[in-house]
Amino acid sequence: MGAVNREGEGNLAVPYVRDNFAPSDRLAVVLINKRAGSVIQRLSSAETVGTSEFQEWLLRQNARRYDVYLSMNALAPTAVGRTKSDIAAIRHLYLDFDTEGTSAVDALLKRDDLPRPNYLISTSPDKWQVVWKVEGFGKAQAEALQRALVRETGADPAATDCARVLRLPGFFNHKYSQPYWVRPQTLAMETYGPERFPVMPSEERIDGLSLGHRPARLPVREPGALSQSERDWAYAKRALARGESPALVVAAIAGYRRDEKYNPRDYAERTVKKAGEALKAEAVRDGIAEPERL
Repeated sequence: MGAVNREGEGNLAVPYVRDNFAPSDRLAVVLINKRAGSVIQRLSSAETVGTSEFQEWLLRQNARRYDVYLSMNALAPTAVGRTKSDIAAIRHLYLDFDTEGTSAVDALLKRDDLPRPNYLISTSPDKWQVVWKVEGFGKAQAEALQRALVRETGADPAATDCARVLRLPGFFNHKYSQPYWVRPQTLAMETYGPERFPVMPSEERIDGLSLGHRPARLPVREPGALSQSERDWAYAKRALARGESPALVVAAIAGYRRDEKYNPRDYAERTVKKAGEALKAEAVRDGIAEPERL
C-alpha cells in the first residue's frame, strides 16, 4: 500500500524532504501526542526519512493523533539529541505565523527586500510557516536574522532557535477537534545566501531572546543607548512608513514583548499610535500633508 494521507492525495513529505536536505543530512523527526502527553523522537538521515517504511510508520503514528515535526537544520553525524550545539549546518530560515497569519504572509510577499520564500506551509486555518532554503549561514547569524524578521513581520518570536522543528507537510495537525491536513505551496526553487537578505539595524538585534534563553532581567541600559520603548517606536515608524497596516505592526510588537510587558497589546497599540502621530507631524512639517483643521 502506498503512503497516502487522505483520499486522492499522495504523501507530500517525501518530495519535501528530498528537496530540502541532502540524503546524508541527519535529521530529527519528532512526534507529539498532546492528549496522551507522549513524545517520540527519531534521528535518521534524510534518505531514511524518505523511505516508504519510515513514511508508513509516520502515517500510523499520525493516525494515532501524533503530530509530525521535522528539524529544519542538519544535525552533526554523531548527534544523539537535538540542541543548538548538535546543529552542524544551517539549511533554512523560517517564520511561524499564528496570529493574523494570512494577512501577515501577504504583507511579507509584497516586500522587495526579501527573497521569495521557497515554501508556504498551511498548518491550520490562518496559520502559516514560511521557509527559505539557505546556505552560507552560521547559527548565530541565522538566529539574529530570524529574530529581526520576527520584529518586522509579527511572526512567533519563539520559533527562532536553529534547533527548531516545524510541522512536516503531508500529515494531519491534531491540535484542533477537526484534524487539519498540513500542505505546502512551492514558490521558489533557489537556495539563498546571506547576501540575498537585508542587513537589519543593529538596535533590532536583541541577542539571547531565543526560545528558552530569555534573561531573567533586562540588561542595564548604557548612557546614550536606545531604550526598549524607543526601539519599538522607531520600528513602528519604519513599518508604518512603508505601508504596513497598524494592526500587523501592533501584533508584531505585542508578540515580541509578550514576556516583558504586563499588557503587551495595550503597550503595542500606544506605541503604534504615537508612531503614526509622529509620521503625520513630519509630513505636515515637510509640506507633504496639510495640517488637520478643527
